Amino acid sequence: MDILEKETTKDIYALGGLQADGDNYFQISLLTVARRRVVWLLVLLVTNSITASILKTQREILQDVVALSFFIPLLTGTGGNVGAQSSTVVIRGMNTDEIWSLGSFQVIRREAIAGAVLGVILGTLATIWASVFIVPGQIAVAIAVGISLLAISLLASVAGSALPFLFRSLKLDPALMSAPSITTAVDVLGVLIYLNLARMILPSNSLN
Repeated sequence: MDILEKETTKDIYALGGLQADGDNYFQISLLTVARRRVVWLLVLLVTNSITASILKTQREILQDVVALSFFIPLLTGTGGNVGAQSSTVVIRGMNTDEIWSLGSFQVIRREAIAGAVLGVILGTLATIWASVFIVPGQIAVAIAVGISLLAISLLASVAGSALPFLFRSLKLDPALMSAPSITTAVDVLGVLIYLNLARMILPSNSLN
């Protein structure tokens, strides 16, 4: 039971980007606590900086259609959650040997289909919600949000299921590496997908 508890604790810490060595939390100095957490927080800081740079390069469309900026946190947040769910399922399957009989391709394919289904459901709901409550009268913006949510959900599911296999093959801890990597992929690629889809969907007279 103690071994099971230690392994579970290690996995929980790893999913948060933390190193667990079995020390009692209250016996560890605050400096040590900060040192253990700062690496992945710096990774996420760099990720957010990249996202901010992308938004800067896309400032023209955001200035022309301010409503597009309303939905960026929703899209990246939902994508991150979808990716985290996929990676959690895959990492758990790796630890319990449940997925090796399927093979990595079948697992990624299964999660991609699940992501597409989730994307259709969430994208449809988001389109209706946006067009009725957030940007009434701007149906093109609402459609851009819905289609982007579908694409981002698919991307997040593929990334969340594929990255653990990649890190495992590179002899890296999938639980430790996956969370920040998924955040990076979803934030950076998600914003690019959203704003480029918006350029294609929005009528030309709404853009300068």
